[in-house]
Amino acid sequence: MNNLAKQVTKGYQAVAVVFLLVLFLSVLIQIIMRNVFHAGSIQLEELARVSLVSLVFLMIPVLTFEKKHIIVDIVLLYLPKQAKKWVGVVTQLLVMCFGIYVLWAIATIMERNWSVRTPALNMPNIVFYIPITLGIFAMTVLSLLGVWMTISAREEEV
Repeated sequence: MNNLAKQVTKGYQAVAVVFLLVLFLSVLIQIIMRNVFHAGSIQLEELARVSLVSLVFLMIPVLTFEKKHIIVDIVLLYLPKQAKKWVGVVTQLLVMCFGIYVLWAIATIMERNWSVRTPALNMPNIVFYIPITLGIFAMTVLSLLGVWMTISAREEEV
């Protein structure tokens, strides 16, 4: 199961790198167009925005799985090992519940607005929300996997 999760996160990273390159190129072209040709492009600006949002949401599950997301551990530093384990389990469960809530919210939004299009690229919302939904879904599943791995870990691994 752990190897499958690693492969999935590697796939998410690869797609996120593509969005990073698109973001970089669209901003670079925008800078050149504005400074050299004194003209901007709303399509490139929106493409950069979509790429940034996609990049962020596709990296959330990767950082969750690798435990490299933002952690405030001042309290955890002073807890005994067994308490750390259960605080980690509760935290992962809260992340999972948050993911389920966000997925429900996206589904609710898409019920009525799936065909609404973005202003510049004319992209339907359903396409815009694909990376967001995939990122939150993977975060939710990987949080559940994190709970399982923490509970099933031996005492010296915690």
